[in-house]
Amino acid sequence: MIDTILDPQIWLVLVAVVHAVVGVILPTEWEDDTNKLVSGWFLLTTITMLGTAFLLEGEEMARMAVVIAGPVWVWFVIICAQGLEWSLGKTQMTMNWKDNAPPLVLWGILALSGLLGSGWV
Repeated sequence: MIDTILDPQIWLVLVAVVHAVVGVILPTEWEDDTNKLVSGWFLLTTITMLGTAFLLEGEEMARMAVVIAGPVWVWFVIICAQGLEWSLGKTQMTMNWKDNAPPLVLWGILALSGLLGSGWV
């Protein structure tokens, strides 16, 4: 059962969809060229995750999940610890633990599922 819950393919697809829809498509102001440029770049991560989920298997897929999600999770930890502020268009956001708990959990579980399936531990 735990193998099914921590299957990297499931988490790659889940995080890719959530990242694309909630993290990029819904909050983007599509009239602003900078928003389109940044959102398009962010969607490349979604394509990478879906490619990894459907084109690789076994330890290769798990290791790629670690390579994709591990640095993202570490980056979220760093920017939340520093309380960095960013703005895109008129919206300004301060990175904090409360608002970023959902992505921290999703990226963390993806990285963990990859690590456990990688054969490295």
